[in-house]
Amino acid sequence: MAIRRYRFDIAVVGPVHIGNGMRYGKKDYFASGNKIAVLDTRKFVSLLDARQVKRYCDFLEEDRSYSGLQGFLNNSDLSKVAERSIAYRIDSPLATARSGAIQYHDVWEFVKDPYGNPYIPGSSIKGMLRTAILLNILLEDDSFRSLFDAAAACGRNTAQKADRSIVKRAFFRERPDKADPDTVNDIMKYVSVSDSEPLSTDDLVFAKKYDMFSKGDPVDHKLDMGKLTLLKGNVLDVYRECLRPGTTVSVGITVDDRIDSYFGDRALDAQGLTTMLQRSFDFYSECFLNHFEQEGEAASSTGSSAALDGRCRYIIQSGPLKGERCRNRAVNETGYCNSHQGEAAKQQQASDSVTCYLGGGVDFMSKTVVGALFGAEDERSEAISRILYSQFPTRINRSKHPDLFGEVRQAGFDPIDMKSQYRRGRLSKAKDDHRHWRDSQLGVSPHTMKWGIVGKQKYPMGKCDVTIREA
Repeated sequence: MAIRRYRFDIAVVGPVHIGNGMRYGKKDYFASGNKIAVLDTRKFVSLLDARQVKRYCDFLEEDRSYSGLQGFLNNSDLSKVAERSIAYRIDSPLATARSGAIQYHDVWEFVKDPYGNPYIPGSSIKGMLRTAILLNILLEDDSFRSLFDAAAACGRNTAQKADRSIVKRAFFRERPDKADPDTVNDIMKYVSVSDSEPLSTDDLVFAKKYDMFSKGDPVDHKLDMGKLTLLKGNVLDVYRECLRPGTTVSVGITVDDRIDSYFGDRALDAQGLTTMLQRSFDFYSECFLNHFEQEGEAASSTGSSAALDGRCRYIIQSGPLKGERCRNRAVNETGYCNSHQGEAAKQQQASDSVTCYLGGGVDFMSKTVVGALFGAEDERSEAISRILYSQFPTRINRSKHPDLFGEVRQAGFDPIDMKSQYRRGRLSKAKDDHRHWRDSQLGVSPHTMKWGIVGKQKYPMGKCDVTIREA
């Protein structure tokens, strides 16, 4: 038995969200200059007198607090106390409506250590590696396809059972010790990944959800009435606390060489892991990524190509434009302007890196192996569309949208008849249509790609450039 040690170096290209299951609400953050400040509630309360504590508690219990924390602070003359009670600041302004009023939205939190510092859990990296390894196994052995339970995959309470036999055959390959019921027979026990070192809250941003439509989508259901042109995607009021693009982080990986016996003549060393991750990205590109326009990003496995829009790829690290891309033109095919040619040299040195997608809010195809179970693209799209439709069925008020109701049925799906929703006497909603019934017609499933908006820039959610090296 021998232990190999590696470093997993991660360069964040698109916002990475690894959540802790909690959310910030409108009573948890406020504006501090041009930044968002997250309130340290314990410290804030400790600085209040009894009358102020009572007023603050009344605010927290009030359901009709439309103004949020900022309005409360302004109306109670406690802004200076709040400024002394900031847990940390996010280098982003509060969202505002056209009228200038502040818009509060729930924000999914990033995982943090007991000291309040964000970090990447080793389990997140190991999960990504596990998915890549399994996908490679499926691409090399199509006998696994018969083990997939398509009916379970489309069940609302049985989806987790769909690939149980596949996972068991791929990973649970060691003979269990009957004398010790606690023995783990999953071969991935031979791979350990450490948590990253603590990062800074300065590395965090709020990213707004953006669903980009595929190239083949006529987008005939959506019209930008202001410009009278079809939209390229949906901007959604879903926010996540994320690692900002440009952040770098490293984790340690240890591999017990006993796992190598399960992969034939290919060792699970730095080169073997890199090859598996590269093959996973190539498959993702072929089956999904190539169906979408890459706004300002190169569809390159190494990230070394120039941006498609001709602009410099450098992410500004400080100042008022921190987190945004350089606005200069790129020089030739380097991908960088004259001022940032040093970054081009660094990128060339990191040419062995591969693109991976990490964390939550990323695409279905980058988090699952279902696509590898189907050889033909039309079969793949049909199967995935059925799975997604079972989770997000189309709901329509049949009397309001009879034609759409008929189209969904004609495509072989069962729409759900819903009651129309009214607000202040006016019709506000008569359908809830994710359009997965159209995925096969559009040539890819799902037909949207997950992006995040940071400031005014769009980025692919979870995109990272990864290099594996010996420790």
